[in-house]
Amino acid sequence: MKEKYQRNRRVLVIDDSESIHEDFRAILESNNADTAVLDEVKAAIFGEISYSSEQIGFEIDSALQGQEGLQKVKQSLQENRPYAMAFVDVRMPPGWDGVDTIKRIWQEYPELQVVICTAYSDYKWNDIVAKLEQTERLLILKKPFDNVEVYQLASALTEKWYLARQASLKMEQLEQLVRERTEGLKETNGQLKQEIAEREHAEEELAKLNEDLRSTIQKLERANKELKEFAHIAAHDLKSPLRAIGTLADWISTDYADKFDEQGKERVKLLLTRAKQMSALIDDILQYSRLGQSNPNKQQVDLNTILTELIEEINPPENIEVIVENELPTIMCEKTHIIQVFRNLLCNAVKYMDKPKGLIKVGYVEQDGFRRFSIIDNGPGIDEKYYEKIFKMFQTLTPSDKVESTGIGLSIVKKLAEVNGGRAWVESEIGQGSSFFFTLPK
Repeated sequence: MKEKYQRNRRVLVIDDSESIHEDFRAILESNNADTAVLDEVKAAIFGEISYSSEQIGFEIDSALQGQEGLQKVKQSLQENRPYAMAFVDVRMPPGWDGVDTIKRIWQEYPELQVVICTAYSDYKWNDIVAKLEQTERLLILKKPFDNVEVYQLASALTEKWYLARQASLKMEQLEQLVRERTEGLKETNGQLKQEIAEREHAEEELAKLNEDLRSTIQKLERANKELKEFAHIAAHDLKSPLRAIGTLADWISTDYADKFDEQGKERVKLLLTRAKQMSALIDDILQYSRLGQSNPNKQQVDLNTILTELIEEINPPENIEVIVENELPTIMCEKTHIIQVFRNLLCNAVKYMDKPKGLIKVGYVEQDGFRRFSIIDNGPGIDEKYYEKIFKMFQTLTPSDKVESTGIGLSIVKKLAEVNGGRAWVESEIGQGSSFFFTLPK
């Protein structure tokens, strides 16, 4: 750190005797000091240690009266060349005495180090202290004074002045730093208060949104419950007349078969097919609405056994071969769920097969903490733009009059996979077949 204050050797002597001024100059100014005095001083201070013969001199100013001394002090402050210390005589008739002089100087310049010089008991120490109210910057020198003592006082007090100035500078720097830090903390505190207020407001808004969300969820749960109840009732009410229509159509087609021409027979057959499709659609809607309503009844299920039974149940045509590529695991799951998934995927692969020699492969791998199952066929394939559509309800890519389908099977597959912590998706290429995948956590 660059020092603001350099070493200050400026000394003011205030005494009404010219000879006293000469004595101080002889002792303190290097160009006036004789060798004997310097040797005496250095020997007293440094003992027998070898030391440079160059004298560290002081800059001496003189004043014969207290008023003149005060003016010199003021002038030095204006010139920014303050005195480090002063030697002040007690008796200086006809003007101020030494104590009055010191008191007035300290009013202008309280940092000045002072030595009061006296040969008499003009003031008792307690009286001086009471009048000046300063003791840490005041010393007494009895006349006649010793050269060594004068030099020691000048050296010590100018150094003391310098250290006091350095301490004052450091204190100013610390105070400035404290002010800056305080301002910074005030600014930070203001920002924190604002952030706290904003956070409190955000929390209030969040609490309100959460309350609205809870209310909305409750309404949705009620609406969902009512919708499920309505679907169940509607399905039950719809199935009764559908069964009656199917029975009536079957009776007509049997008892009046000889009354219809070929076109009539086709129409009655179509009526029976549509009644069966409507009944299957109602069943699938009910099944979809029940998914995830209750905790699944999990059990150990051997998928090899399940696949064997499903393939026999589906009974694919002779031109379609179903292959299980590798050993399937035994897993803990809801048995009806896994059966529904495999049944829907296998039935779709068989139903939409367009090749004279169809091939369906069932595969299994473990990947990233999941069990991944695949059903891959060499059927017609699916355009990429329909990947999402086919998993939505009532979405089919083939008209229902060509392929019997409710359009819910893949929706059930997707929902069952998600209910059990996995997912379902498709990868396909037109004309090259489709690969359906679903995962379950291990």
